[in-house]
Amino acid sequence: MSQTLPLGTNFSRSIVQAAWIAAAAFLLAHASLLAQPALERAALWPANAILAGVLLRQQAPIRPLSWLLAGAGLALARCSLDGVLPQAVAGGLADLAGVWTIWLILARFWPLDNLRTPRAVVRMLLAGLAASAVTVAAGLLPGYWNPAAAPTPETVASSLLGQWLGYCIFLLPVLLLPRMEIPGIDRRRRDHGPLRHLRNWSARIPGALLVFSLVLCFLLGGPGALLLPFAALVYCAHTYQQWTSAWLALLAAVGVVLGLDAGWSLGPGELLASLSVWTRISLQLGILLLMTVPLLMSSALAARGDLIVSLNRALDHDDLTEALSRPAFTRGAQEYLRRIPPAPHGNGLMMLDIDHFKRINDRHGHAAGDNVLCEFSRTIREAIRPEDLFGRLGGEEFGLVLPDCSLEETTEIAERLRGCVEKIRLYLDSDEPLRITVSIGIAHDGQGLPAGLDKLLSHADQALYQAKRQGRNRWCAHGLETAESRADAPRARRRA
Repeated sequence: MSQTLPLGTNFSRSIVQAAWIAAAAFLLAHASLLAQPALERAALWPANAILAGVLLRQQAPIRPLSWLLAGAGLALARCSLDGVLPQAVAGGLADLAGVWTIWLILARFWPLDNLRTPRAVVRMLLAGLAASAVTVAAGLLPGYWNPAAAPTPETVASSLLGQWLGYCIFLLPVLLLPRMEIPGIDRRRRDHGPLRHLRNWSARIPGALLVFSLVLCFLLGGPGALLLPFAALVYCAHTYQQWTSAWLALLAAVGVVLGLDAGWSLGPGELLASLSVWTRISLQLGILLLMTVPLLMSSALAARGDLIVSLNRALDHDDLTEALSRPAFTRGAQEYLRRIPPAPHGNGLMMLDIDHFKRINDRHGHAAGDNVLCEFSRTIREAIRPEDLFGRLGGEEFGLVLPDCSLEETTEIAERLRGCVEKIRLYLDSDEPLRITVSIGIAHDGQGLPAGLDKLLSHADQALYQAKRQGRNRWCAHGLETAESRADAPRARRRA
């Protein structure tokens, strides 16, 4: 009786992972070999950097079988074009050694905690240099037994810079692709919508200048052509997000390499037959400078932007409850009330007060009180709309603004929020859960009340104290009959 191995087992997952890694290695190496005539003058080899970036994006550990088949894919790609098996195997193993080195450094020993910092970019560049050194050293192994085939030091330096240039150009753009899965990366900080700049005509100017500078490289040529895109790349790094800047730098570097292959340094119609080794090294160093400065600048600006966002959030949000702070809540509420044209259904405003909160602090301690505040805030934030404003006004008192919400809908939402809070169960020191309730005061700017925030807050505060006098765990609306403020009022029919 035969048994089939389910796809969810570790063995089948290993097979699937090894198969796609081997396929990716073969395709990347094959494409790099096909493009090698155009990239040969800069000794640029992109396959290793792209494969390393793809592997670094995986959360799952890379298994030995995957590494083995990746090496086989790299060797098979070389063999399919060169036809020399020993050299293909040696080249594939050398490439695999470099990819494994940078993966080991960045995924295990020196993980990238946040790519939006210059420190992470420098760490990536240093890891790429180490991987390049390992690749070149592994590729020189046949020369140890055959001194006649040993390359000169200049050729070794050019090969090292070519490998490093591939990591500098291709690794960061691959890592910054959406749905990044690098260990330690905070996914909330990655760039979203990198092409949204194109909606603004003024934001297209840096990209247009970059294209214009690359065209000048082809038309003018000469030794200064390499620096023509530099100012445009710095402008792009200052204007665009890091994702966009990295990919523009990649396209510019590839354009420079292809322009060199087209023979721009000797003028139109005349191709450069060959480059001396030292000229090639000078070219590689120039392209490295062309890449690294914009990358470091864009990462520094991204880190600065993240710092500003975090500082603004710290100013606008309460640390404990993550609700808006009182100044931020007041500022946002005033903007809603002063909108032109005004909201068709008006704006609802609530004041919410946790019942008997002082008693909870006295009986269970302030730590339990903090837990109550956090759970209460989380419950309210999950029950309201994204455009609603929820802030902590002080102590156990919170405010809620419901833009474009009628008075009837506001009361229905208040009843639903009251019911959500009533369902909260907190287990502290005992097996008996701690239950909390809330009293809610409602005011609405469509009741003929003054539309100023101070007046609305005053009316909501009066309604809140009316709810407390009537027994708590209920809502009261300013200007409505007392009978309509019972806790068993009709359940909400509209979800906030």
